[in-house]
Amino acid sequence: MRKKKLTKKQKIRWSILAGVLALVLFIGAFVYSQTKNSTVKDNKYKAVTLKKSDPLTFNGIVEATHTQDYYFDQTLGKISEINVQDGQEVEQGATLLSYTNTEYQEQADEQSTNLDKLYLAVSNAQESLAIAQDKQAKEQQKLNDATANYNNTNENSEEGAAKKEQYKQEITQYESSVDAAADAVVQARQALESANVELNSASQSVTKMQGKVSSTVASATKGTAYINEKGKNDPSVPVVKVVSNEVTIEAKASEYDYPQVHQDASVTIKPITTNQEIAGTITHVNKLPDQAEATSQAGTAGGSSTSSVSNYSFIVKPTEELQYGYNVQVVLPLNEIRLPKKAVKKTGDTKYVFAYRNGKVHEVTIQAEDKGDYFILKDGLKDGDRIISNPDKSLRDGQELAVD
Repeated sequence: MRKKKLTKKQKIRWSILAGVLALVLFIGAFVYSQTKNSTVKDNKYKAVTLKKSDPLTFNGIVEATHTQDYYFDQTLGKISEINVQDGQEVEQGATLLSYTNTEYQEQADEQSTNLDKLYLAVSNAQESLAIAQDKQAKEQQKLNDATANYNNTNENSEEGAAKKEQYKQEITQYESSVDAAADAVVQARQALESANVELNSASQSVTKMQGKVSSTVASATKGTAYINEKGKNDPSVPVVKVVSNEVTIEAKASEYDYPQVHQDASVTIKPITTNQEIAGTITHVNKLPDQAEATSQAGTAGGSSTSSVSNYSFIVKPTEELQYGYNVQVVLPLNEIRLPKKAVKKTGDTKYVFAYRNGKVHEVTIQAEDKGDYFILKDGLKDGDRIISNPDKSLRDGQELAVD
């Protein structure tokens, strides 16, 4: 059977159809290629999920809130008695140590002997004053009698005139005697006052000296007393140590973490020997650094360089009791979200990021604080949001993306 030849018109139709088909295949290949290239381009962007920063962890040690050492004080004499037992609970003001000073005892005895002499001197001065006052009274009475006789004598007769002259002379004599007696009283009173002053001064000195003979030392704080008998004769060793029952934790923060440590901040305390977790509060942050610790770092060409890192002590108050000396970790949560430095763009004073939601990016204005290597988010986003960490100038608001 012979094949039927195509007509000229049919050949033209088939040629046109083949050309259209080829064009369609070319366009499809081009579109596929562009879509593939776009996907590859989109994949160069990376998205990160925002979350709160990991907590800071510090090493610390449990210490007594107050510790007071009481040493042998040679100026007080010898310790005659330790008034508390080892491990005894003591109140503030409780007597811890009793002292006896034999040297002061000898001085007190000597001053007491002198005090007896001063008591005798005061007694003699009182007696002398009494005698002078009695004599003054007698002389005054004689003067009064002579004055009365003079006034009552009638001088009209010769005998009367003679008597009156006699009484007049007696008045002059007794006036002189009264003056002398008055001076004696003043002198006796002054002698008594002087004796009393010396007696009072000596008495105070004796009392003070006797107070040094026997003296006590009281506890300045409440707590548990620990005794070291060696300290009774060795001034370098505390005889009694009073340790408060309340404990605190001293931890240290480096200068890098110091800005995050604030008074009244809540923390979690984790003893390193147990799985226990105890709540606590930062009660004090030292504003002055501890002595800087020098860290040597190897340099190039066999050299070395030295850098110093400052550490700051801070105090934590636990809500539960802990054993003195325990090593613990202090965990400080950070209520902050950090943004990658490259993720934040600026237009003038306005900061913004590209948030990634449902396959598209959205330009979001934010408030953030520049911390050098990163930004701290203040407003505009929240925990769990996703943002593009490496945006470039070609990224646009509303653009569809496929990100890693």
